[in-house]
Amino acid sequence: MADPAGLTLVALGTAGAYRTHEGSRASGYLVRRGADAVALDLGHGAYAPLAASLGIAGLPRVGAVAISHLHPDHWVDLAALRHALVHGNGMGQPGDGRRMRVIGPAGLAGRLAAILDVRSPEEQAEAGPAPTPQPFDFGTWRDGATHVGGLELRPAPVRHAGESYALRVAAAGAPGLVYSGDLSHWEDLLPLISPGDVLLCEAALGDAPWDEGSTHVGAEGAARAAHAGDASALLLTHLGAEVDPDAAAAAAARIYAGPIRVLREGDELGL
Repeated sequence: MADPAGLTLVALGTAGAYRTHEGSRASGYLVRRGADAVALDLGHGAYAPLAASLGIAGLPRVGAVAISHLHPDHWVDLAALRHALVHGNGMGQPGDGRRMRVIGPAGLAGRLAAILDVRSPEEQAEAGPAPTPQPFDFGTWRDGATHVGGLELRPAPVRHAGESYALRVAAAGAPGLVYSGDLSHWEDLLPLISPGDVLLCEAALGDAPWDEGSTHVGAEGAARAAHAGDASALLLTHLGAEVDPDAAAAAAARIYAGPIRVLREGDELGL
């Protein structure tokens, strides 16, 4: 899976909303290229491996956290990240005013403020200085593509729940990584996939059949997207708690002939 863009993918968490066995951290992925880094989602448990990958002092090197949709298994560890930025390295040292970009669906800032019991940016603007620091600079995908250093983040709306997006990360002119987030219809990924991209697809249904009422795709849908988009490789992730990973990979292989891998928490891949 070599890629001239030189992207590295670290799986911070690959689980769904609930899992009790090994690999229980929810969706979170770190994409790096040289000094540039972006986190794609930050579900429960994903902050700890993010900090371990970079060291607390390295957190400012993450140029942005990109959130795909508003289900908490994809963003709730923003609360832990906020505490790290405000309170320092967790060893009694105070925060130093570090800030970080967070880009996601509209409403994310308010939801995070609610669980932290702090003012949202909108409330702060109306009421004056907040009693507790807000270390995030929020943006929304409604503004379209954005750049993080030499990386471009490009969103595409997908059907799942409310305002949901798939995201493509790439350096200019090079193959990239397309992250599906949760979605119900694999066809929604096709406007985002360029030939040669790696597809990182959340396939919660595994090898189970899909129907029109499903809110997630399975391995078959992921494979159809990889095949139709001419992806260079398919990474299956976010499998349901009852899913057999080998069966999911086998179902995908019946449709997509390229390399297939079930991504596991802690995996680090050069793309």
